This record gives sequence, structure tokens and C-alpha cells, in this order.
Amino acid sequence: MKQITCAVQDTFDAVKFLDGIKASPEYQNAKSVLVNIFTERVQKDYISYLSGIVREKLEKARVAGLTCIQGLAHGESFRERTILTVLYFSQSEVELLEYDFSEISVDEAKNNFLEVLHKIKNLRGIQVYTTPLKNNVTNDFLSAVNFEHEDVPIFGAGAGFADTAEEQNLYIIGNKIHDNGVVITLFRGERLRIYAESTLGWTPIGKEFKITGVAENHILKTLDGEVAGEIYQNYLGVTSSQSFIENTCEFPFMLKRGDKWLARMPIKKDEEGFVHFTADIHEGEKLVFSYGSKKLILKQSFNLAEYMSRKNLDGLLLHVCRNRQLYLKDDEILEIHAFSNFYREAAGCFAFSEILYKNRSGGLQNSALVVVGFREFSADEKINEEDCYIDFYGARNFIDNKLVEDISLSKKDEIALPFEDRLVNFLHATSRDLYQANLKLEEAATTDGLTKIFNRKKISEIICGELKKKSQEKISLIMFDIDNFKRINDTYGHDMGDEVLVKIAGKAKSCIRSSDSIGRWGGEEFMILLPGAQKEEAREIAEKIRSSINAIQWEKMPAISISVGVTQVRDEEDLQDSYKRVDERLYYAKTHGKNQVCSEDIA
Repeated sequence: MKQITCAVQDTFDAVKFLDGIKASPEYQNAKSVLVNIFTERVQKDYISYLSGIVREKLEKARVAGLTCIQGLAHGESFRERTILTVLYFSQSEVELLEYDFSEISVDEAKNNFLEVLHKIKNLRGIQVYTTPLKNNVTNDFLSAVNFEHEDVPIFGAGAGFADTAEEQNLYIIGNKIHDNGVVITLFRGERLRIYAESTLGWTPIGKEFKITGVAENHILKTLDGEVAGEIYQNYLGVTSSQSFIENTCEFPFMLKRGDKWLARMPIKKDEEGFVHFTADIHEGEKLVFSYGSKKLILKQSFNLAEYMSRKNLDGLLLHVCRNRQLYLKDDEILEIHAFSNFYREAAGCFAFSEILYKNRSGGLQNSALVVVGFREFSADEKINEEDCYIDFYGARNFIDNKLVEDISLSKKDEIALPFEDRLVNFLHATSRDLYQANLKLEEAATTDGLTKIFNRKKISEIICGELKKKSQEKISLIMFDIDNFKRINDTYGHDMGDEVLVKIAGKAKSCIRSSDSIGRWGGEEFMILLPGAQKEEAREIAEKIRSSINAIQWEKMPAISISVGVTQVRDEEDLQDSYKRVDERLYYAKTHGKNQVCSEDIA
């Protein structure tokens, strides 16, 4: 595999570059070719003409791309130029899908997309270029994809335009040019590996605000019932709609999806005081302000660059939020150089939004840098799957003491630290203390104190949240009850009863998949959510739980059994009906011999 990048000023430059590509042995010998186009010129006729030239000159190439704020190539950002980057694959294949939502509905496109995915073997990555602000396709598509056994990253960007652009539209490039749609590139190959990671650098701080009003998927109307613009006035002192981006870029909102923190950066405040974003938000989600230190943001970028440099990459794409450009200003080029220093042909763009979704976490992002590395291993090379990048905003590693100690890049023997360093140190230490205190409060509110699994309130919220995703996948529920539990308490005492609950909860948790959730429903009853589980798979998991619990050796007691009900949530069904049905099946198992699984309707 190989990547070649060029910043062209006009179509004459493009033709010259493409003629050189076509004559190269790399192109002649390639099994497949992808050309990504990043252009600041928001002119549909120009984009259509240029992409047509690419397809004409390079017949075996697939073409994708988008309009952007600025293109990136060879460690530099370019104005009034278009970036062409060519990726040759010697063993792997590239497939292009595109959906125009003036011709097809989002649901129809999503169904077709999922059908294609199910047929593909050795899928290694999915590139998505979309038109944010126009549709909610990105969130819908990402939540619909569930790779249970493999980490297949979905990455890309949302189209943008520069403030100076004559035509302020969003375009994405496929075989056609779309102003409302999505272009998807599928990468597959047995020896291909794609390393997609992101870095942010901003740190959440302060109270959470609940989103109480949203329009068109990206317009924030109210937080905690208060007009969104007033929140910025109360907390940041920003009253004017003029220069709204410049006055808020240091303090983007953040929300959490899965175990990933995502930023949300406003682009304007309208006359009603509503705040517009370039990425999706949803009622019920919680936002929190964040702050950034330039040194910390750059430090995290350098750490990611160091990680990527160890991969001996054959290709490298960068998708950067324009908010980083606004906030870091001249220092932004430093993080671009961090990647081009070890891979000269790296290419990408500054965009309205960035995409990274993997392990059922993440999505459309703001203020982030999304880095995508490609490597094709030869037949005699060993593929190392163990090395992984640990994101600063992981599930547990929010802020640690070492980071607070190391955050200043000043020399230790410096007599006086700069004020900004001291302020950031203070904010980080304070944020750490607040976060740890909030973690304890959240644990107390969502976790069963005895078994340490979710309590009924939290497992119910998780089940409701899964249903709201409106995925095409089926959802199954398992409900089980410990047989003769009252007799255990009466005969062996409540301490032994507590020990039984703890061990059985732990054993059941060890039997379910990483994507499943378990909670204590009440007393000796437990509820398990299984996203994407078909009826037979759910029954197999239930049987595994039953037999594993029945096999536990107790020092003072005979074997303990459970009775289990299993059901699948039906389309357009009220959730209470699903709860009732799984409870009925549990009751049937309990009254017809116990120590069994019932997954069929009761006559």
C-alpha cells in the first residue's frame, strides 16, 4: 500500500498530477485505489468537473470527498487549493456507497447499508462523509451498526465551508455531488489494518445541564427549561450574537456517549436565543461546559502522533475541527506537523465536524482531531493486534494526579510558573476532585448497594435508551428469580442470603456479553438486556446462566437453582408489555418445576 498527496491550484494541476499517478507502477499494480478530495471551493460545477476528471484519468479508482474550511497536505494547511490524496491498495479492496436523501429516505438507505455490511468479509473500516445540519443520518447510521466480535472503526467528517466562501453550502463527493446525503467507503482485506483514534484536550467542568428542547437535531433551544443563549450569558458573559464562535471557542459543551466524551461547538446564536451546533444533540442528554489548555491539547496530540508513528503506516488521514484552528491559532500547525513529520503524505481537512465511532461508543464530534492510519501487512509479516491507544477520556481515567503534576511544560527549576499554567493546574485539580465526588454520587444512585450491579432504575433507563435508538436489531430480555430464596434466608440466615445474591449476580454477569447489561430488579429478581440478540441466542445465554448458577458449590448448602424467562421486544410494542411477558414466562418456569428456562408464549 502507498499514499501520494498533492495540493492542486486548478484542474490543469490536477490533470498533471493524475497523469503521473496513472503512469506509476503503484497504480498499475494496485488491486484497488481510493482518491479522497478535500476542497475549499464550494462550487458544485467545479467539484463535479474535477471529480469527473479523476474518474476519467484513474479508471480503477473510487472517488470520495467533501467541501471543507481548509485542506491539509504535507504538514501545511492550504487556502484556495484542493487536496487530492491517492491511496493504493495492493491486496485490499475498496467499495463505495452513496445515498442522496432527495432520492431515498434515511431509513431506506440505512437498511440497504446494513444489508451490504452483512455480506462483506474481512471488513476493516468504514469512512463516512456526510452533510451535517441537513439530516440526522450520521447518528442513525452509527447506532445501527454493531460489530460484536471485531473492532471495525467508522471514521470521517462532516462537510464545511470557509467564512469567505461565496457559496455557503455543504457538498460531499461520490460518483455524484450531494448537498444532502452520505458517501460511505468500505475497506476490506485480510491483511489490512486501520487504526482510527481521536484526541480532544478539553476538560469537562461544572454542573450538568439537561437538554430540554431541540429542533432539527442540532439546534439547542433550552437547557433545564432555560433558553440556551441565556446559559452562555450567565456563565461566560456572552450576550451578543456577533462573534459568537470566537467568544465561545474556548468553552465547548461536552456530552458522554458510551464511554466517550464528545464536544459540541456552537456556530451561532439566533434571534430567539437558540444555539446552533454542527453535530447532533438529543433531548434528555446532559451537557457540561469544558475548558482547554493549549499546552494540554497539543500534548495529547503529540502523544497520539507518537502512538501512530509506531505503526509503520502506509497511509494517514487527518480530520480536524475548525474550533481547534480558532482556539490554537498559529499553534494549530504544530499538531499537524507532529503527524507529517513521520508520514509526509498525510492529508485531510478542517471540517465542521469529525466522526469516530467504534466499540459502540463515540459518534459525530466537535473540537476533535480524528486520525486514521492504514497498514497493509505482507504475507510474511506478523500482525500485532495487542498494542492500543488509551484515550485520555476513557471510562475511568478522567483526570489523574500524574496529569496534574505534568500539565505544565515549564522547567522544574523555573522560579515562577506562568499564570495560565497555574490556573490550568488549579482547574484540573478542582475538576478531578469534583469528578471523583460525582462518580461516588452516581454510583450510589445507579448501583445496587449489595450486588454492585445496576439497580432497577438504572437498568430500566438503559433498556429505554436502547429502544430509543430505533435500531433494526432485535432486543431481548432475560428475567430470572432465585428458587426457594425465602427458605435459604429462613434456614441459613440473612447473611447467607446476601452472599447468595452477590455470588449469583456475579456469576450471571460473567455469563453475558460485553454489550449486555444486568440489574437487580427487586429482591431475588434480576433483569438482563441483550441488544442485538435473536431469540435462540438469548435462550442460549439464559441456559448458560441457569446451568452456571446451578453448578456453584456452596459450603453449607446444596445447589441453588433459578427459574428464567426470556422474551424478545416486539416492534411497536409498549415496553410494559415486554416486561409483563417476560415476567409471565418466569412465573411459568417457576410453577412448572423450577430450575428451567421458558422462552415460549404461555397458552
